[in-house]
Amino acid sequence: MKRYILALFLSFVPVLAVADDFPGLVNRGNEAFQEGEYEAALDLYHQAEVERPETPELYYNMGGALYKEGKYEEAVERLQKSMLVEDIQKEALAHYNLGNVYYRSEDYQNAIQAYQKALEINPTDMDAKYNLELARIRLKEQMKPQNENQQQQEQQQQQQQQKQDEKEQQPQPEEQSEENQDKKQEQQKQPEPRDENEMSKEDAERILNALKDDEKEIQKDVERFEAAGSYQGNDW
Repeated sequence: MKRYILALFLSFVPVLAVADDFPGLVNRGNEAFQEGEYEAALDLYHQAEVERPETPELYYNMGGALYKEGKYEEAVERLQKSMLVEDIQKEALAHYNLGNVYYRSEDYQNAIQAYQKALEINPTDMDAKYNLELARIRLKEQMKPQNENQQQQEQQQQQQQQKQDEKEQQPQPEEQSEENQDKKQEQQKQPEPRDENEMSKEDAERILNALKDDEKEIQKDVERFEAAGSYQGNDW
């Protein structure tokens, strides 16, 4: 842990002024930086910027002071401008400290890229190697909850889709067409078929009258038989 803290802060040492026309402002800003008076240092660096704008070394110093103040977005902007420095070793330090700013912002992906760039320029920078591994570890830890949430969402979606598929596969009751419904209503309106044992009043009267007629005919036959019954022998 001690080495980790050292690695993150080691390289933020203000660069000396590169021109003699504003060395006083820069030197005073560097002194304030070393004493931990970062706001005062920034004020002096801004005054020096008026004297000589677009100075990469000055942007590097301003980026360091902003980093100490916790103003990470502004620090990134200044350090990116400091990449135009002609000194290749100073460029490596700018990438390294840019990685530190990203690390503090928990932007581990960009921190990794910055450390890798610093190592491309200076492969022997052990602090950059150490911080690079730390950033990779933190990135994995950062991505783990996101991956777990994504897996849970995918499982929920699969379960919902499975339930929907099962519901669609279940047999559904047939819907009656309008024609079938009309037929059903007509059937309901038609009278129920009469039982074979049931007889209407008209049928009963008709059968009774027929029986009476039959009795009359039978009676006539009986009378005729009785009248002829006294005759014996052949009728010549």
